[in-house]
Amino acid sequence: MTDTQKRDPGLDILKGIGCALMVIAHSKLKMWNYEDAIFWGNLAPALFFSAAGVTAVFQAGKPPRRMVFLYGFIFLLGFSYSGFLDPNFLNNFQFEIIQTIAAGVLTVYLIEHFLHPRPWVYALLGVLAFGLDKLIYPLGFEFLEGILIAPGLFPLIPWLSVFFFGVLAYRTKNLYNLLLFLACFALYYLLFGFVLPDVQESKWQFLPEFFIASSAALFLSFFLVRSTPALGELKVSAPILFGGRNSLLFLYVHYALIKFLRLYKIQHNIEVIFKNPWLFWVLVLALTAAAMWVILFFAEWFELPFRRIFTWVVLLLLIFAASLAIPKPSYVSYFELLPGVAFAVYHPLLGRILKERNP
Repeated sequence: MTDTQKRDPGLDILKGIGCALMVIAHSKLKMWNYEDAIFWGNLAPALFFSAAGVTAVFQAGKPPRRMVFLYGFIFLLGFSYSGFLDPNFLNNFQFEIIQTIAAGVLTVYLIEHFLHPRPWVYALLGVLAFGLDKLIYPLGFEFLEGILIAPGLFPLIPWLSVFFFGVLAYRTKNLYNLLLFLACFALYYLLFGFVLPDVQESKWQFLPEFFIASSAALFLSFFLVRSTPALGELKVSAPILFGGRNSLLFLYVHYALIKFLRLYKIQHNIEVIFKNPWLFWVLVLALTAAAMWVILFFAEWFELPFRRIFTWVVLLLLIFAASLAIPKPSYVSYFELLPGVAFAVYHPLLGRILKERNP
């Protein structure tokens, strides 16, 4: 999530595909049989979190103090996205995708920095993370739900399995990724047949069928990307790479556009989209790419203030003060989008600031 980490085009492709899948999940088209497609959109976090786990490995040599500060900032700044989705986020505290990425990356970083485990250890950790969630839940720790254990948006413990499997998929022989995919596929078939997981409860509860399906998608994706290393150099991959390299900005912009388009019921009012709902996804992707290009084009004009830690502290204060100071919830949501986009655009500068302060 910073410009100081190594860039691997394969990881950017995985995140770019994840961006496209996010559009499917967040569009929530309850038209014809399109609601079933949400399941495929729900696989997006497996690609994002697994790629994030690998980037944590790249950063294993950095000082712990700097990493804790950096991802602590990212964790807190990510509440701009929480506030954009739910203006009452302070009273309904849960981990959203950015909090889980920050905590997950930091967890993998600490394991790598201090322990240097072999790849197969991450296979055990992935299974352990899933099992630990199911072990803790019956004990009745409801205050941990949505934060550390399921049910919830992105509780840390079960989703850590995806971070761990991402490191495994990146470090192991690529043939093993194919074998792991086939093993997950066979296990899923034996347990659940060809019935897809429920599009809502399976992810919310992080049920075994969702865990196995996400793991299968993860290992297959890594196998395909690693089998075609030249994919990142093809012109046809440019839009995917653009989304993957700017996935944090994509997160904010695409959801804002979906909310706007759904507010005016574009999917119902435009006949060609109503008859072909998949065009709604195409429209969102096209508008998101255009909006991102415009934002990034003008970004350097406003970069100077974000080279100072003071600006980032003010940004944090605004994010948390908005829900207390702004009386109308919809206004809170609109306001949170502004610091969120600024965070998404300029967060590499935050990494540089912290590097200068914690060399």
